[in-house]
Amino acid sequence: MEHRPVVTVDVDHTLAKLLESALEWHNAEKDTKLSVQDVKSSNWSSAWGGSEQEADDKLLDFYHSNAFNSKVDAVAGANEVLKPLRRYFSFVAVTDRPRIVEKQTREWLDAHFSGVFDKLVFVDDDKNSDDAVRHKKDIYEDLKAKVVIGSDSSITPKAAEDVDYAVLVGSVPWAKTTNASEKLLVAEDWPKANDQLQKVVKDLDLKPVEKAHAGPKLARFTDDLVAVSTKRPAVFYANIINSKFTSQKQEMIRLQASEAAITTAIQTAEMLRIQKNATITKISTRYVFRRAKGNSGHRVPKLELILQRVPRE
Repeated sequence: MEHRPVVTVDVDHTLAKLLESALEWHNAEKDTKLSVQDVKSSNWSSAWGGSEQEADDKLLDFYHSNAFNSKVDAVAGANEVLKPLRRYFSFVAVTDRPRIVEKQTREWLDAHFSGVFDKLVFVDDDKNSDDAVRHKKDIYEDLKAKVVIGSDSSITPKAAEDVDYAVLVGSVPWAKTTNASEKLLVAEDWPKANDQLQKVVKDLDLKPVEKAHAGPKLARFTDDLVAVSTKRPAVFYANIINSKFTSQKQEMIRLQASEAAITTAIQTAEMLRIQKNATITKISTRYVFRRAKGNSGHRVPKLELILQRVPRE
């Protein structure tokens, strides 16, 4: 099979008009008149009002609503641009949505971007911007991504520092406008992004594969990777993995962590062992280079545990 470079694409705001749907739901449910420009931060509490926890509760209510299940539109032009480019690239969708909506997210991608994506990956960043940058960097490194496509200028350029190209499509209301550079390409919409991606094809001297088969039905699969951060306790990740074992019938999970989060990952695995729900079948360690501000950087340890489900008697 001919090799195609990996391109990651953020789901929300880049592919899916999640914010618009959420605000429409909030206006109908709470009798408000909010617009996209009222959202001043990525946790949306600036628009919805109340504490950050109350905003999170509202978001959870939205995820359980009919509006989320049936009224999230695709961003105009995205499918039309991406599908022909499968001859040059392998596309991977990336999302920071919670795991509780994994099934709906996969079904939405199948419905609006049928055959475009080869895989869906969850960030598991707990809404912390530093966490999101770090986890996305790890994802891009694991996938050996050549190009990253997103809409949040406060996250995408930082997370894609070690990637050949980052493409910003559109924008989000809480992030400042970013100027284009040699590695950071900026487009106001997907038709303009197509011009930028064609430039990348030319710069990388890519040749189209003779026949690019459609990507799989994403709803048939589940993500086997759980990335751990220090922002959540071990029980949070143990619950995610137990859900994957029971609800999604998965047999194996990859548990990854770096730096201080390694302790949380080990605690998670030990908790699952005590519960007699999983055993560790493989442990691998390596060092990854983490770039700091400027040109400096340092190597940090990274751990991956392979967890095998323990069959129920």
